Amino acid sequence: MRKYCVISTGGTIASSRGTMGLAPALRGKDLIARVPDLAPFQDDIEVVDLMSKDSSNMNPLDWVAIARYIKEKEDEHLSFIVLHGTDTMAYTASALAFLLCDSPRPVILTGSMLPMEESGSDGPENILHSFLFAQCLIQRGQPGVSLAFSGKLIHGPRSEKLISKEKTAFDTINYPLLGKIISGRAEIVHRPVLSGRAVLKAEGYRPEKNIILIKIYPGFQASFLEHLINMSPRAVLIESLGLGGVPFIGENLLPPLALAQQRGIPVVLTTQCVYGGVDLSVYEVGRKTLELGVISGKDMTRETLVTKLMIMLPFTPPDEVGLMLDLNYCDEVS
Repeated sequence: MRKYCVISTGGTIASSRGTMGLAPALRGKDLIARVPDLAPFQDDIEVVDLMSKDSSNMNPLDWVAIARYIKEKEDEHLSFIVLHGTDTMAYTASALAFLLCDSPRPVILTGSMLPMEESGSDGPENILHSFLFAQCLIQRGQPGVSLAFSGKLIHGPRSEKLISKEKTAFDTINYPLLGKIISGRAEIVHRPVLSGRAVLKAEGYRPEKNIILIKIYPGFQASFLEHLINMSPRAVLIESLGLGGVPFIGENLLPPLALAQQRGIPVVLTTQCVYGGVDLSVYEVGRKTLELGVISGKDMTRETLVTKLMIMLPFTPPDEVGLMLDLNYCDEVS
């Protein structure tokens, strides 16, 4: 048994510059070879190239492929480190948190803002930190999916990319950090509560992609929302205003929400604010949606709500979606 399995999926960290710009080109072993400080770990590392994609091209079936590989190999390794592009890393981390919430192994995603081949890349540091965190998690017997970036260990379903260019791109949302690097050593300071529910079951399982995500704004036309409801999605996720505000004067968005309820289409409200979550009970503009049967997304991130719906809807009846979202699978909701 080797302690560390590195799963390479592409992303900026593996990219080289070509005629059309950056695109994944390097293999996993090439990336590991560029981190000389991993020498003490070398005999305990296995590397696999599962795919090679810019993370903008990642899709829900890729999440399932990564999760299935980890489930198949969890008796052969004590931890898994997934090298991944940053643009959708928070989505993948959230999805894997649900798909693997019954796995006994720690899974850490990492990547970089600059390609590994470029001077000043944050790739070597992020990879090294991932191993240090994995080593510590193994010693603690602490499973779960997390994201290592810029010296922080972030709980997967509480992670979000907040900055498009800086090396400190990721942070934790409405949740404590799991760990941090201090003077070159990994320290774990928090342990998530995991339900241990087995989600990844049937061989032919496919996440539900028929979900609509909408960001409303002052003047957003009710006819737009009605048109989207008429497309018959399995669920609608709305990024509302503040604590959960949905306009009903001028452009009245309540009738389309009522239409969704009549057709058995769950509507979930989250907020455009990064921190704090929604509380639909505070303002009239929120309470009116509750009266229609709209579901509160509470303090879950956009990425977590999207992936939770995608992962859970295939085996959740429409009238149980609210209950499902309230269930805490992997410390994704307070």
